[in-house]
Amino acid sequence: MRELTGLIGLQVISTSEGRRLGTIADALIDLARGELVCVTLARTPELQVVLAEDIEVIGPDAIMVAARDRIKSREELSDELERGKSVLSEPPAVVTNRGTQLGRLGPVTIDEGSFRVVRFEVTGGALKDMTEGVLALPVLEGIVHGEDTVIVPHEVVAKRIEQSGGLRGSFRSLAERLRGGYEDLSVKLGESGEKLKTGASQARERADELTKSAREKADRIASDAKQSIDEARATARERAEDDEGAEGQEPEAEVSEATKARVEEAMAQSQAGEDQAEADDTGEEKPQAADVPDEEQSQEETEKQLAPERATPLPEGDEKPDEAAPSADNTDDSEQP
Repeated sequence: MRELTGLIGLQVISTSEGRRLGTIADALIDLARGELVCVTLARTPELQVVLAEDIEVIGPDAIMVAARDRIKSREELSDELERGKSVLSEPPAVVTNRGTQLGRLGPVTIDEGSFRVVRFEVTGGALKDMTEGVLALPVLEGIVHGEDTVIVPHEVVAKRIEQSGGLRGSFRSLAERLRGGYEDLSVKLGESGEKLKTGASQARERADELTKSAREKADRIASDAKQSIDEARATARERAEDDEGAEGQEPEAEVSEATKARVEEAMAQSQAGEDQAEADDTGEEKPQAADVPDEEQSQEETEKQLAPERATPLPEGDEKPDEAAPSADNTDDSEQP
């Protein structure tokens, strides 16, 4: 790609002769067809023209043609000169088909291989270009390229104006980016808010579950502890009752087995004493105090024998009442003549 102004000043060289033929002074284009028509040579007595179709190569420093005969005069190329317009020395005005003034024709870019116009720019001056940007248009169908004015379709240009650069375009682009960023940020914040809400809800549910589990565990431990305490108390109570029962049964067994014989023996002795007393009342002589046991002494011995813990057998030296009575009888018999 090369701008049209880049052709000005290039050398024109004949490839067959190896000879410099001149220098390019101007380039004529047709925006209606979107092509380079021809170039003109500088410093010639008459206008000399090289058609675009006769150019072999457009190089960085020279334009190569086959031979000198490729250079034509004005008379030979009158139709091409009428179709091609010079846009470099006096840029034409650019307006829309609805009568909107856009500015003047600016830089034109061509393809070096096909010599086709790729695009052209519309400039409104340095200040307008800085604030609103340069309007760049492709070759459009319906363009009219006249002597001093280029007419372009309004509909296409209106869309291009909305996409123009400059400070206005930069501000517009910045505003659009900010708007898009704000919307993206709002969406992200909304998503983050939803995530935070979801996370808080899940954390709350988890905390409730943990609290419920801890409460159930505490209740279970308390219930187990209470049951253990109740069991311990019941066991202690049973042991106490068993101990009390054992303590109450041992004296009973001792009285029924060890003391029963002594009580019966004491009762028998008491009955024998009563029988002896009745016999004395009927006329028999009472035994002496030393031989017959006193009634009070016999009662004390009986009470002693009735006490289980202090029950002891009768002394061997004491005589039973039933044995004392015969001795009294014997004494009485001896006293009789």
